[in-house]
Parts: sequence; structure tokens; C-alpha cells
Amino acid sequence: MKLEGKVAIVTGGGQGIGEGIVRCLADDGADVAVVDLNGDTAAKVADEVKAMGRRSHAIQSDVTDSEQIDQAVQEIIDTFGQIDILVNDVGGGVRAKRPQARPPGTRQTFVDIDEDVWDRTFELNAKTQFLMCRAVVPHFLKQGSGKIVNIGSRLAVIPDPQLFTYCVTKAAVVHFTSLLATELAPHNINVNCVCPGDVLTPNIARMFERAIQNNPEAEGKTPADMFLDIAKPRIPMQRLQTPEDMGKATVFLVSEDARNITGQALYVDGGQVMG
Repeated sequence: MKLEGKVAIVTGGGQGIGEGIVRCLADDGADVAVVDLNGDTAAKVADEVKAMGRRSHAIQSDVTDSEQIDQAVQEIIDTFGQIDILVNDVGGGVRAKRPQARPPGTRQTFVDIDEDVWDRTFELNAKTQFLMCRAVVPHFLKQGSGKIVNIGSRLAVIPDPQLFTYCVTKAAVVHFTSLLATELAPHNINVNCVCPGDVLTPNIARMFERAIQNNPEAEGKTPADMFLDIAKPRIPMQRLQTPEDMGKATVFLVSEDARNITGQALYVDGGQVMG
């Protein structure tokens, strides 16, 4: 039990990668505050953690809002008495409120990017991590220790023009991690980044389930089969990653086994990013 006696916060912990991270932290002994925009999913995951014999607390919060973050962090302090680990998992892509019509067969280019999409993607992927760290770091400084893991993406270094804004924001996450690690290193605070590759989350599985239902040629295939068919050519290890793969990497980085590792981006992607 590497994390016994430790208290972790996981934003976006009610689903997907965040849910996998919560489970892995709890499995290694941590008590976990599950923070999510969806209060129902946060409560469900928190109940699962309690069933594992750990303390847990669910908080519905929009972590793009600094006031809600401050309230959530204070609630966690009041509930657990401490915070030792912060995992910033909230993030994702943003759709345009009014998608632009394009001629058939054409793809979006840089000049097509909507300013609102640019702003909201930065808010979701980068600002949330900044605000959470700003709220939690003073507690780490006071106690003289702490562990932070930001969730990035392989697309931080692999350019995909069709995900232009997402790539830029994830690159910002990696650089934010190294800058914060540099500032906090003298205070015994480790800051690292886990960058997932192609992860089979429940949301993606549901998307492929619908595709299977609408495609007679896909009969007999599972969502994992279909996803792997698409992703396999770009994955040297020829297999998908799971939310628990990200969770196990996170457990390592927030444990004392990684006490001298900081400012690093760990690509958990089956070999897509090397070197």
C-alpha cells in the first residue's frame, strides 16, 4: 500500500480516465475526493471507493470556475483534514456552437477555427489545471510536500491539424507542468504529467457500439475491435491503453518511488511517442 494515509483529489474523476485513476489510487491505499461536473457519476465512483475500504467524498464542481474550485478545496480540507495528491484530469475537445458548413470532402483548416472554440478549449484543458494548482499548492507549501499529476496527451508532441486547438492546449499542459515543477521543486513538491495515447474509455466504447449497430459489416466485432482497427497502425505495441494504465502510471508518480522525478511527461501510449 504505497499511498496509505494519503488524500488525493481527482478532477474529472467520475468517468473515463479519471475514474480509472481514482480506482488505482484507492487500490494502493489512498483516500480520494472525486470532483466532477456530473455529481451523479462522482457519487457513484466515490461509493465504489468506499466499498474498497477507503474514505471518499464526491463533489460536483465546475473546475473552470475559481470560486467553485475554492469551495471544493475547502470542503475537502474540512472532510479529510489534508491534501497530499492532486490529479488534474479534466479536459477534452470542444465543439463549435454553430459548426461551419464545408464543401463535401474538404477538411477544416487553421483559418476555419472558431475563436470561441479556441477559448473554450484552453479553458477546459489548460485553465482548469492552472486554477486547481493555484488553489491546492498553498496547502502543499504549508505542509512542505505534495504531488501533482497533470493529464496531457500524446498529441502534445504529435501534430494533428484536425485537432489543432486540442494539440496546442495539451502542449501547454506539458510546458505548464515543467514550469510549475521548476518553481515548486525546492519545496518538496513533485509535478509531473501523464500523456495518454489511444484510450478505450466507456464514452468511446459507446460511440463504437452505435457504429456497430449501424454497420452490418461490423457484425460480431466489439467496440475494442473497431477502435483497434483504426488505432493499430499508429501503435507500435499494437494494443489500446485503458484508464487503469493511466491510473497505474499516476500511482507511481505520486508515490515515494518517484520522489526524485519531477517536471517529466510520461507517455503511456504503446510506443507512439519515443525519445
